[in-house]
Amino acid sequence: MRMGSLARVAIWPVLALTLLGMRPGASITVLRDEAVARYPETIEFHLSAASSAEIDWVELSFETDALTCGEAATRAYPEDFVASNEVEVEWTWNLRQAGSLPPGTAITWHWTLRDTVGAEVVTPEQSLTFTNTNIGWHQAASGALDLYWTEGDQVFADTLLAAGEAALQGLGEMTGVELSQRVQAYVFPSSEQMQANTLFAPDWSGGLAFPNHSTILLAVEPGSLSWGRQVMAHELAHVVIGAYTFSCFDRMPTWLDEGLALVAEGRDEPFAGFLLETAINEDSLLSVRSLALSFSADPDLALLAYSESESLVQFLLEAYGQDRMLQLLDEFRSGASEDRALDEVYGFDRDGLEAEWRSYIGAQPMENDEVAGAEPTRTPYPTFAPITGPLSAATTTPASIPSPSPGENDPRGATAPRSFLAVLALAGGCGLAVALALVIVVIARRTPSRPPSGRRS
Repeated sequence: MRMGSLARVAIWPVLALTLLGMRPGASITVLRDEAVARYPETIEFHLSAASSAEIDWVELSFETDALTCGEAATRAYPEDFVASNEVEVEWTWNLRQAGSLPPGTAITWHWTLRDTVGAEVVTPEQSLTFTNTNIGWHQAASGALDLYWTEGDQVFADTLLAAGEAALQGLGEMTGVELSQRVQAYVFPSSEQMQANTLFAPDWSGGLAFPNHSTILLAVEPGSLSWGRQVMAHELAHVVIGAYTFSCFDRMPTWLDEGLALVAEGRDEPFAGFLLETAINEDSLLSVRSLALSFSADPDLALLAYSESESLVQFLLEAYGQDRMLQLLDEFRSGASEDRALDEVYGFDRDGLEAEWRSYIGAQPMENDEVAGAEPTRTPYPTFAPITGPLSAATTTPASIPSPSPGENDPRGATAPRSFLAVLALAGGCGLAVALALVIVVIARRTPSRPPSGRRS
């Protein structure tokens, strides 16, 4: 069952503060300026105002604290607005359409109003924290992490925080990348509760990362600290690497993102090695090109994709070292394409990486017609039940999940509970959907000087 919440931030009335944003001689009075958050689905913005002259312009401007390209604010125009001396309007941010926001997201907003005699009011900026206030959160912190959890004692929280700090240190030693800002970690006692506290999460997910928001969601029972350490390390790797390589031009390939997260766990997973060895012996490896975007919804192919991604990253680290890996991440940070980034750092493109890696693991060279095959197609995210045994045991139907549009928020990595894959990544770059990375950052839209009444951008 989905958990909901109701949060309000209001100024009622706001005459004194509103006067600060008015031009001399202005006659507009703001009577209500309020936002109502219904986590995790909507945020409703309400405004009412009066003027001695007809109010013929109302504009809402809002933004989140996420990483974004260019101007962060989005402008919206209430559809129920009608020019009048007294106006009462509302505009709803529907996150099922725009893309999911993780808990803890800070949202700020203000309104701009004008009347026909030239008076203008810009309301004072207000803010709210978008989270489920119906949950009795406990809170603890370490040097780099803020942990919120609902079940378990202080030892449980301290163990997860210590695991997170160790994972960050290990990731820095492996890649040279350090955390740029504090991470918020929300821990739920079950995957069902975690999934109910966000939108578009696959029903197999046990962990989600939102690099642009520096936030992770984990499903960890108090008695499952071994799993908790694993998923904490994996999701932190997504956040740290995703934030470091954030670019407005191109995205890091999924095999690198997922491979780094898997290596960061420091796990020893015999089944992953079995999958890779079987594919080598049967000459059924997936191509590097096919691993650039999100992985197949087919369970067998998805599991193989994760095993290959981990192997590819291990090859680059062992054969060329940490310094080159940091250079590669810097290339993606600058917006380089996959082929260009690889060529700049290692002197080969994707096909060259394919050849080098296959030789390293003792696999047959890829045929020329396979190398020149079609580019991979984007899928929302791999959707399958956690698998810890032979692939033949996997029987599941891909869930029907909305595919986000470019610009949506995207959690970078959905972790399957107790699976040998610490995390199943979402397509499209970082997300939640996938977003679950296509940044749900809300990108501002350029608006004409005076749109017609009822228009919304």
